[in-house]
This record gives sequence, C-alpha cells and structure tokens, in this order.
Amino acid sequence: MSGARPRSVEVLAALTASDLRARYGRGGWRAVKWLVDPFAVVGVYLVLVTFVLKRGHGAAGLSLACAVVPFQLVMASVINVMHALNLRGSIILNSAFPRSLIPLSGVLTETIAFAGSLGLLALMMGVYGIAPTLAVLWLPVVVAVNIALAVAAAYPAALFGLWFGDLREFLVSFARTLFFLAPGLVPLAQITGRAHDLVQLNPLSGLFEAYRSVLLYGHAPGVAQLLYPAGVALVALAVTLPVFRGEARHLAKVVE
Repeated sequence: MSGARPRSVEVLAALTASDLRARYGRGGWRAVKWLVDPFAVVGVYLVLVTFVLKRGHGAAGLSLACAVVPFQLVMASVINVMHALNLRGSIILNSAFPRSLIPLSGVLTETIAFAGSLGLLALMMGVYGIAPTLAVLWLPVVVAVNIALAVAAAYPAALFGLWFGDLREFLVSFARTLFFLAPGLVPLAQITGRAHDLVQLNPLSGLFEAYRSVLLYGHAPGVAQLLYPAGVALVALAVTLPVFRGEARHLAKVVE
C-alpha cells in the first residue's frame, strides 16, 4: 500500500508530461508557446472589450477576464477528458495503472496551461491602472476552488464521452451555456431582480465573483463565493468518481 501512492504520482506525472509534449512540443520554444497560447485563446475577447469597444466607465476588460480566464480552465478540462479515454486507448489496452488518473491528468495538463493565463489578469490590471491590494493573497485559494471545479467537471465529462461519444459537442455547448447563465459578461452587482438570485445557483457565479473581489474590487472574497463552488465540486466528485471507477474496470472493452 505504501508504494501505491508514489506509483500513482509517477503515472499521473507521466500522463501529464505526454499531454504537454503533444501540445507544446519538445524544443526550446515550449515556454514561449505556453505564454502565447492563452492570449491566442481568450486574449482576443479581452482586446475587443478593452481597446475596441472602450466602454465608458469601469474596468470592463478586467471584469470580463475574471470570468473568461477561470472558465477556460473548466471548459478546457471538459474538452480534454472527453477525448482522453480514446486517445489513451493503447496504454489502457497494454498497461496496468489506475484508470481514474486519466481525467485527473487532463485537468493537471489544463491547469499548467491555465497558469500562463494568469498573465492576462495581470495585464488587464495594468491596462486599467488597478494596483494589487493585500486581497491578492487570497488568489491561491480562489485558484484552488477553480481547479476543484475543473476536477469535478472532468469525471462526468469523461463518462459522457465514454457513453455518448456522438454527443460530445452537445456537452461542449452545454458547458458554454453555463458561462452565460453566470455573471460572466457583467458582474453580479449589475444583475437585478429574480435573475440575480437564480444565477447564484450556478457555482461558476461565486467563482467569477471571487476573482473580481480579489483583483478588481480589492477585498477578500465572500465566504459563499468560495464555499458554495467548493461544496458543489465535492458533491459532484462524491457522486461521479465511484461511477467512473466502476466503469474503469471495463475500459479495455470499450475504448476505440
């Protein structure tokens, strides 16, 4: 039992390293690509809001970045793991290792890619002249909740990709819809009426607002902004992880 954990860590590291090599290559330009990719993926939206639309007041680009950047980690993790089981078909068929590490390695890959996206948040703060406050010390906690949500989304996404391979685009569209059912384009304070109460049921709402609290408003995130998304993540994992482990015993029969 004592050797099981180190071996799992080694397997997780190997799976993640292979993903990163496939994405960034092996040459000396890997670090450059790692830094540039986030700007290519989501930077165009921030440039549009910040430098083209030029809203009359407020740090619109930073507010949007506080939603787009964390959502990209969840979204990228969902897309990654939906295809991960089939992409790992050869090692599933020929190697003995904990299959439940495959979705986790997908999230770890996207988390490493996400780390480069944090530069976008710093850039937006600089563009709007917003200096960091002591509240920025909460950022690691907010990022940890962000990763927890990504992991919680990964296991049901992997199951969906396994069971309903032809409907993967439907899940991608559903995940994107969740962004618009949260205060992604505008902060929660600008949403009124019944919609204000309903969007808070979306765990992404607390996550987006937590980033805004720390980086845009300069104060500690609210307790609910952290605990509610974290609680949803734990419940989702408690439900889906055992199901995935059950399905993992039969992966060799179903992977392509």
